[in-house]
Amino acid sequence: MGRLADFDLRDSSPATSPHAEDGAQPPQDQAAAPVPRPRTALPDPNSKPSQQIAVCEQAIQAAKDRWQEAAEKAMAEFIEEAGPFFVWVHENKLYKHMKDENGKAYRSFSRYCQDRWGISRTSGYRITRVIPLLEILKDANPPVAELAARQADVLHPLRRQKGAEAVLKVWAKAWADKKGTVPSAEELTKAIAGCEYSLRPDEDREPVTDKPEITPGARVDKAVLLLEPDIVRRVIQQEPEKVVLLVKTLSAALEEAGIPVS
Repeated sequence: MGRLADFDLRDSSPATSPHAEDGAQPPQDQAAAPVPRPRTALPDPNSKPSQQIAVCEQAIQAAKDRWQEAAEKAMAEFIEEAGPFFVWVHENKLYKHMKDENGKAYRSFSRYCQDRWGISRTSGYRITRVIPLLEILKDANPPVAELAARQADVLHPLRRQKGAEAVLKVWAKAWADKKGTVPSAEELTKAIAGCEYSLRPDEDREPVTDKPEITPGARVDKAVLLLEPDIVRRVIQQEPEKVVLLVKTLSAALEEAGIPVS
């Protein structure tokens, strides 16, 4: 399967085994032990601070680059393997048969992705749109190896409502009429109209039903806005015990945190 452009994933690199070229497997009893990566020497403590930081930052950057490469390869392999199953769960609405940590059934695919697998709403929708379309467009001429999010958003309702043949037909028309290297989202939309396909709104896009979580800091900010001096004065006159309780609560929290009250 082609890579998903909006995940910025690189194709997995070829095997580096010495047996990879001829396809042979290393003998089980002669499996090579992993070769440890040579460690960069620490800076010379007698060198100038500028030289020491240069050595440190170079080593840190090299380690970060290796980690990033490994992480991108792992993510590409994960999407390659797990992506079709995410699509299956989404299109058959199987997430509704799953329950969250509170014992409630998932009402949306995005919540299922976020809570169950730690995948963002945006990434979940890209997976469920791009993977089925790439499976269809591998038969296009020339074959399509990747799709941007906007292209997938245009073609997704077409696939759901009209099928694979319609996707191939629209892509072929957009390809023939394109002005750039690949058809843009606008050119795909124009090709859909040119092929005389009438589509309903994208009913597959789930509405955002979950309210964003309000952080404790945001709650305090909201309370501060309500505590205008005039309001506090009136409450002190009418219900002073409420203000006393508020002061005690704040003082106790500050004392527990080790913050002196000035």
